[in-house]
Amino acid sequence: MPSWRQPLHRAGGNTVRRINVREATMDDTQAFENRVLESLNASKTVRSFMLMAVELLAEAVSLLMLQAFRKDDYAVKYAVEPLLSGSGPLGELSVRLKLIYGLGMISRKEYEDTELLMALGEELAHDEHAYRFTDDEILGPISELHCVSSLPPSPIPPSGVDPDDALLAAMQQQRYQQMVRSTLVLSLTELIAGISLKKAF
Repeated sequence: MPSWRQPLHRAGGNTVRRINVREATMDDTQAFENRVLESLNASKTVRSFMLMAVELLAEAVSLLMLQAFRKDDYAVKYAVEPLLSGSGPLGELSVRLKLIYGLGMISRKEYEDTELLMALGEELAHDEHAYRFTDDEILGPISELHCVSSLPPSPIPPSGVDPDDALLAAMQQQRYQQMVRSTLVLSLTELIAGISLKKAF
């Protein structure tokens, strides 16, 4: 079973997949990049999109972190696995993130982006409102992401067109939302896959 398909467990409010210590290989990470793109594209709502992004970030962080540990049977059984268990010191995503940042394995921008996405995901997990990607509550945080170089501009009604044309406004808003979503899919795929493909040292 590929490492990213291990059962989920929850630690400190953050979803962390159980990564098989012996199976974290480069083949996994290359296939993982494709799955990131597919999973984000398949998410139908803002909430499911952001929660999926955090889940995939947790896997990417784990794949990178595992490179720092010994892989022999004794070390895995008596040292590594106890560290990564749900009750272990590295059981929470936030702690794993701090570790790889403190060790210089990811940049400050990657660290800040991951923390922001974790915070946004946590908020949306407890908010039942059906947000759109173009709502201020979503556009505000994502505009602060370093991995998003630029968001598409808000639509402006063409000259000579009635600004009260509801149908045109709805079409423009729908297109704008699709553009923002596509920008996020590509930007987050690059961020998440980039973390998983890094070298530990």
